[in-house]
Amino acid sequence: MGRKRKRTGRHWWRNGVVLMAGAALVSKLIGVLQKVPLQNMAGDRVFGIYNAVYPFYQLMAVLATAGVPTAVSIIIAQRLRKGDVPDKVSLTLRAALWMLGITGLLAFAFMWGSVSNTAVWIGDKAVETSLRTLSVALLFMPVVAVLRGYWQGLGRMSISAGSQLMEQLVRVSVMLLVLILGLRASWDDGAIAGGVMLGSAAGAASVLIVYSLIRGRRSDRARLLVKAELRRERTPLGVMLREMREVAVLALPAALAAIVIPMASVVDAFTVPTMLQQAGIGDAAAMHQFGVYSRAQPLLQLVVMVAGAVGAALAPGLSAARTYGESRILHERLSLLIRLAWACGAAAALGLVLLAEPLNVMFYKDAQGTRAFAIVGFTALAGCVSAVIAPALQSLGAVRIPAALLLVAALLKGALNAVLVPSLGIEGAAFSGVVALSVAALLGAAALGRAAAAYAPPGDGVRRAGRGRAAAMALAVMAASVIVTERALGAALGDALPPRAAAAALALTGVAVGACAFAAAGLRCGMISAQELRALTGGEAWAARLRRWRLLPRAER
Repeated sequence: MGRKRKRTGRHWWRNGVVLMAGAALVSKLIGVLQKVPLQNMAGDRVFGIYNAVYPFYQLMAVLATAGVPTAVSIIIAQRLRKGDVPDKVSLTLRAALWMLGITGLLAFAFMWGSVSNTAVWIGDKAVETSLRTLSVALLFMPVVAVLRGYWQGLGRMSISAGSQLMEQLVRVSVMLLVLILGLRASWDDGAIAGGVMLGSAAGAASVLIVYSLIRGRRSDRARLLVKAELRRERTPLGVMLREMREVAVLALPAALAAIVIPMASVVDAFTVPTMLQQAGIGDAAAMHQFGVYSRAQPLLQLVVMVAGAVGAALAPGLSAARTYGESRILHERLSLLIRLAWACGAAAALGLVLLAEPLNVMFYKDAQGTRAFAIVGFTALAGCVSAVIAPALQSLGAVRIPAALLLVAALLKGALNAVLVPSLGIEGAAFSGVVALSVAALLGAAALGRAAAAYAPPGDGVRRAGRGRAAAMALAVMAASVIVTERALGAALGDALPPRAAAAALALTGVAVGACAFAAAGLRCGMISAQELRALTGGEAWAARLRRWRLLPRAER
């Protein structure tokens, strides 16, 4: 019995659910937080150039690759279970490679060819080198995305997870190396920013090299599949197009969820520096201000990324419940998903607002732009909701609504920037982001609510009102805990630590206390029920623990 349990555990680990989730989180964390040393070492102008250019690459990369590894892995795994080896698996791989190879080539050509015009629109010629450098990475990234999905479909999760980590480590290592060399050689700001962007292409290229090296160490099944991949049989165009469509349809929810923040960032890159210049600020000073404005973006992206990952992970379950007519299960999952998106997004936004100054000083050495930092942080609420709603709407068959909401948010962001940035500067840009994304989130929540209304059981409105009050109480407890902790710790530390160390102590302690207070108060007030917990994977064990810790309401214990 003991031997069987040990073997099962090993099989669970190799299946890679935890491994893939952990690798994705760590790699995204590295990718987001690598901006901090860039600002610390090169200053806010280089940081501004980076943040003005990177959204274009991020947007194109999302459109070209987001969701594709998961889509390819699902299709291949399904066909392997059906015994479709090796021809149909080979068809999926070739279709995905053709589709993403073409989109990557087009994205590269567009980005490279529009460098001069894009620099004029941004308002700073120093961004040209960065745009050209980043465009090269678009040649490698789509192919990497397909091959990563291929290995996942074969059950080789360790290869896929390891490649994610390696890509980010190579990217950050190259970025830091070029940054150090550029600073020592006294490169200008545009050259330093362009050199830093080499890391993206180097990371993707390194993964392709590793994939080619491990080809000789495959299992028999994988070797059989690759032999089929190399056949030069002619596939009818209609069959290939149908296969491409299947991959694209599965990848769409993740792409729509991941594109929310990059779209707003692209609008900012086109409008904020130019409008600051029109208000009488010089080119260099405007890009410096844009760098200060961008300080909160890494943390915001990290929060929204986690929310989007949760939404995309739950989308297949929603779609399956809808397909099989399981109305009660579908409604419970939708209700839980929407409630947690609003509650956790509000908690993240509240934490970023309350801890804006210590977080700003901890990451960026000074308190410049703290007010704009706090306003941008408030966008976490709308960003989390939008990131969760997009795949949920897709799972219910409402494919066009998320795209329309993105368009509404982008147009509203640009219009509000034009009104607010000339008079309020970067704080106006931050406020316009809150309004634009909030409108999109509210419209999306309304659309999802209408779509889910058909599955609601009687008396659902009363339960929702009670859990809304529970979330409000949890947020109030969190806010009080963070404020008391910040003031008490600030008084205790005094001048005993350097400013940055003191800010780090305040920020990290505030985050830990706030998260624990929110979770404990939310559970104790009934924000999530024991029944809902038990419906989740591993939820039975968590419900038992929470009962022992007396964190569930008395009626549920």
